[in-house]
Amino acid sequence: MAGVTRKKTGKNATDGADSAHGRTLRGRASAVPLRAPKRGSTSAAASGPRSAGPATLRARVPRRSKVDSERHASRGDAAERERIEEQCQRLERRAEAAERMLRETVSTISHDLRNSLSVIVVSARMLLRSIPQDGPGRRQLEAITRAADEINQLAQDLVDAMSIESGSLKIGKGAHEVEPILDRAIELVAPTVALKPLEIAKELPHDVPPIACDRDRIVQVLANLLGNALRFTPKGGRITVRAEISGTDARFSISDTGPGIPSELQPLLFARHAPARRPMGQGMGLAAFVTKGIVEAHGGTIWVESSPGHGSTFFFTIPAAGLSVRSAEAERA
Repeated sequence: MAGVTRKKTGKNATDGADSAHGRTLRGRASAVPLRAPKRGSTSAAASGPRSAGPATLRARVPRRSKVDSERHASRGDAAERERIEEQCQRLERRAEAAERMLRETVSTISHDLRNSLSVIVVSARMLLRSIPQDGPGRRQLEAITRAADEINQLAQDLVDAMSIESGSLKIGKGAHEVEPILDRAIELVAPTVALKPLEIAKELPHDVPPIACDRDRIVQVLANLLGNALRFTPKGGRITVRAEISGTDARFSISDTGPGIPSELQPLLFARHAPARRPMGQGMGLAAFVTKGIVEAHGGTIWVESSPGHGSTFFFTIPAAGLSVRSAEAERA
């Protein structure tokens, strides 16, 4: 009995153990799906070992290195610079087209205006020949002639100013004697001199060499400077035109006995856009800008020396013809 009881007891113990073990396994199996997964974790079947999670994320979103970032920024800067450069070129072409159109418009208007003025000038001068010096209406005809000449010169100055600003002023150079140039310039202002009246003196040493210049342009420069001197020199005054040697140049000067120019106004004399209210004796306006451009196109310089109450002297230089020939030969060599 005792053995049987022990055997039964052992079996029952074994069955109890198996039963307990089964309950334990069943309890574990049923407990696993009931556990809430930790935040951010994945199951082993879906993602493998826990240590593989961060590596997988890094592979999906690779970090850009500093070199790659700099290279990308450099490509962006180059594209931006190219875009800006194209825009600048487009604006430059538009500005050039507008400037070309403006030059053509000014040239056309100037040409048509001068054609009409020529009729006025010719008619007025023909009438002057038939009227005595003290005849009625002569002073009015003379005033009409002077005004027409000034408008004609202004039209030419507008065209020249546009050419100077664009760098397209045409200058032809040849060897020319100085005295005929001075005489021609004085001849152009002779009618105004006779009306004032005042005195024009010419001083020319015999050793002044020929100059390398566009003859008509230098006559224009001298006529502009003489006209300015006539405008500000009172009746009975004196204007002196002189040419002399200055190194390898010929230096021209036009002196007057006018009111003079204050030192603070002298830098404004040759400006392209003169102040709206130009004081007495300040300068010639647009004609001064054109005069400066013509002189510099010849390789010369122009300046003024003046003080209030002591008149003014305008100077400009033009290279001598010998120097121009030597320079041309050196360039060809």
